[in-house]
Amino acid sequence: METGHYEYDPVDKHGPILYYFSLVLNKALDIEGSELTHTKLRLLPILASAGLLTLILVGERRISGVSLIAAALFSLSPFPVIYGAYYVQEILFALIGFFLLYSTNEYWKSSSPMNAARCGLWIGLFFATKETAIIHLAAIGVAVIATQKNPFEFKAWSARLRLKSVAYGLASMAFIWVFFYSSAFTDFCGVIDSIQTFAIYAERSQGGGHEKPIYYYLSIFWPHVAEGIRWGEAPFLVLAAIGFFLLTANTEENVRRLRVGVFYGFGCFLLYSIIPYKTPWLMLTSYVSFCLAAGFTLSTLFARWPGIWARIAVVAVVLFVIRDQYQSTQLVMRYAADSRNPYIYQHTSPQFKKLVDRINDIEALDPSTELTVAIGGEDNAWPLPWYLRSNDTVGYWQNPQETPSLDIVIGPIGTLPQSLSDTHIAEYHGLRENVLLECWIRKGLWDAFMETR
Repeated sequence: METGHYEYDPVDKHGPILYYFSLVLNKALDIEGSELTHTKLRLLPILASAGLLTLILVGERRISGVSLIAAALFSLSPFPVIYGAYYVQEILFALIGFFLLYSTNEYWKSSSPMNAARCGLWIGLFFATKETAIIHLAAIGVAVIATQKNPFEFKAWSARLRLKSVAYGLASMAFIWVFFYSSAFTDFCGVIDSIQTFAIYAERSQGGGHEKPIYYYLSIFWPHVAEGIRWGEAPFLVLAAIGFFLLTANTEENVRRLRVGVFYGFGCFLLYSIIPYKTPWLMLTSYVSFCLAAGFTLSTLFARWPGIWARIAVVAVVLFVIRDQYQSTQLVMRYAADSRNPYIYQHTSPQFKKLVDRINDIEALDPSTELTVAIGGEDNAWPLPWYLRSNDTVGYWQNPQETPSLDIVIGPIGTLPQSLSDTHIAEYHGLRENVLLECWIRKGLWDAFMETR
C-alpha cells in the first residue's frame, strides 16, 4: 500500500492475491495505509466469507433444505467464524477453490474452450493465492472423476483433452499466474520464484516444527476435555460422516454437484491428515464440505420420514445441532486467546498489548522527539511491526546479536547483546505461549517514565 511494489517471498507469506485484492479494496474505499484498523484490514476476508456463504446457499444452483442447513452451520460454527475473519489467505483460498471445483465439474460435462479458459483462470488465481493449491487440485480431480458414471472411459478422456481446449486452459492459467507473480509484468524473478517455491513447500510439508499426528484434525473437532474445559462438535461430525456415506451410495444426477462439493472437502481432509505438517486453518475447505454433508443428512431424513412427528423430530435435531455449534462458537470466543482452545494456533498473548502500551507511554514523554526502536529476531516479534507501522525510526534485525542499542531494544529472551544491561533497564512481556520478549529501555527514558507513575 505504501510503495505500490510487491515482491514475492518464496519462503513465506504465500502468494500475492490477498495483498493485491486488499490494495484494490482499500483504494476503492479510499483507505490509506496509516488509516488501517483491525476491522478495515479484515474487511477482505470477511467479504470472502460472505461470498463463500452465498456459494454454499446457491452451490446447487438453487436454494434447498441442504443449502439452508449447511449455510446455517457455516455461519454459526466456530471454525468458519474464526478463520473467516483472519487476515490470512485461507478463506479467499477456500472460496476460489470451490469456484474452481464447480468450473471443473462443468468442464467435464462440456469441454468447450471457454469452459477450459474459465478453469485456467481459477487455477491461476488458486496458485497465486497459496502454494498448497497443488494438494487441493489433486482433491478436485479425484472428486470430479469419482462422481462420473463412466470416469475411466477412453472417449470421455479424449473429449476432455482436446488440444484446443487444453491450450485455452493453459493460456488462461499462465496469464493469471505470470501477471500476479511478476507484479503486472514488472518483475519476472517472482515467476521463477513461484515455481522454485514448490521444492521449499515440499520440504516444509514434512513438518518444519509443525509436525502433528495423523489424527490431529479429528482431535480438534472430536469431544475432549482440556484442563476442565469441554470442547467438541460430535453431533455435527457424525451427521457429516453419515452424509458422506449417503452421497457415496447415491449416484442420482440431481445430487452430483453436491457430491462433488462433499467429496472435495473430504479428500482435502484425508490428504492433509497424511501430511506431517498441520495447522488448524488448513481445514477450512474441508469444513465447508462437512457442512454440506451434514445438511444432506438432515434434509434426507426430513424427506424420507413424511410422518408429522418424524419431521418434527428431524427439525428438532436440526435446531439442536445448530444451537450446539453456536454454543461451541461462544466458548471459542470466551477463550479466544487461551492455550486450551484447540481451534487457535500460535496466537498472540493478551499480555502482548502491555508491551505496545509501554512503547506508547515512553514515546509520550516527548512527542517532539522520534523514539528509536530496534527489534531483533527472525519473526520480528510479530505482530509488533503492525503496531509500529507509523513509526519512521524503527528497525528490524534478523540476528538479535546484531541489534543496536537504540532507545528501546526488543527481542526473544536471552538472545540480545549482554552489553544492554549497562545502559538499559529490562522488562519482560509475553508474545505467544512459551515465547517471552525482552524489552530494554534506555535508563534515562526509564527514569523519566517512572517519574510519571
